[in-house]
Amino acid sequence: MRLCVVSGTFHPEPGGPPTFLYRLLPELIQRGYTIHVVTYGDRVDPTDYPYAVTRISRSQPIPFRLIQMSLTILRVAREVDAIFVSDYGLPVATINLLLRKPTLLKNVGDFAWEFSTRHNWIPRGQTIDEFQTATHSPRVNFLRAVQRWYTAAAATVIAPSRYSASLVTGWGIDSNRVRVIYNALDPIQNLPSRDQARRDLHINFPLILTVARLAPWKGTDKVIRAFVSVREKFPTARLIVIGDGPEYANLQSLISDLGDAVTLLGAQPPHVVHRYLRAADVFVLFSTYEGLPHTVLEAMQAETPVIVSDAGGNLEVVENGITGWVVNKRDEAGLAAAVADVIAHPESAAARAQAASSKLDRFSWSHLVNEYDHALQELIQ
Repeated sequence: MRLCVVSGTFHPEPGGPPTFLYRLLPELIQRGYTIHVVTYGDRVDPTDYPYAVTRISRSQPIPFRLIQMSLTILRVAREVDAIFVSDYGLPVATINLLLRKPTLLKNVGDFAWEFSTRHNWIPRGQTIDEFQTATHSPRVNFLRAVQRWYTAAAATVIAPSRYSASLVTGWGIDSNRVRVIYNALDPIQNLPSRDQARRDLHINFPLILTVARLAPWKGTDKVIRAFVSVREKFPTARLIVIGDGPEYANLQSLISDLGDAVTLLGAQPPHVVHRYLRAADVFVLFSTYEGLPHTVLEAMQAETPVIVSDAGGNLEVVENGITGWVVNKRDEAGLAAAVADVIAHPESAAARAQAASSKLDRFSWSHLVNEYDHALQELIQ
């Protein structure tokens, strides 16, 4: 099958979508696919990939780069059997009015909500669930209509969780065209023992860890405020935050009086993240929205106890009381109590972590590749 893959971001850029495609596309090539990727970014040596990659520079003004992206899709997609879109559906849907190619769209969230949040078009702190039913300004409603149109233009929509699928069907997309394929988890290679990881990182104190993009909906500020309460019971405990994003400066201000109790490490390469995951006493993700929380899966693979909010796809990964702790996304006191419980009862916490690590088969790469291959074959039939 000849396939045009369109994505707003691509390897070697960081983030979930670039990593996902970089891992998936070689697997499809082994199954007989011919692939041409169209994306944004600077040029990279084409010998890095076993497929063609055309990049559109972001240095141009947005209207010009969008036009160039659309024209490139038109040129490349003329010669393919199908188009595979990774969460960047507008230019494909527009060009496909001419091409009429069968299209598969992977939708991981709600672009209209994320854009409106970033640009302060909606009240600060409005969750993705509240956004679905709230009354909005004309510009937000226009953005939602555009999103609904380009999503409906795809023959098949892939969601990474049942929760994400429910968002899409809530926009009026036919549920028969929406299917769930869980994101996959790469095995962490050369993972040291917990004791060795703690020695390597000079950790001799209770460590709470969170790894997330520092966006408002990730709730890192709530984790910090809950941690202050935890320190009242465990004065030597420390919190490490790995990640970068628009909330970084706000979080720096929030921790200014906490000394070395909280450390913002910024973005880190995967091998560093994995070592911290292994060394931590507890991993926390307290977001108000998650499609499918990949960092939680990695923490579970590292056999570290996990605490999550009751938001989105978190509930499809963590079973409260069995494989971790689930806390109401607005309950900072409940979060502090759960963290204190993990630190105070390490044996029972380790038992939940062990149970979690034994239930990761449904997030295997072999299962994901089979599901995408099947969906694409159905698409062209």
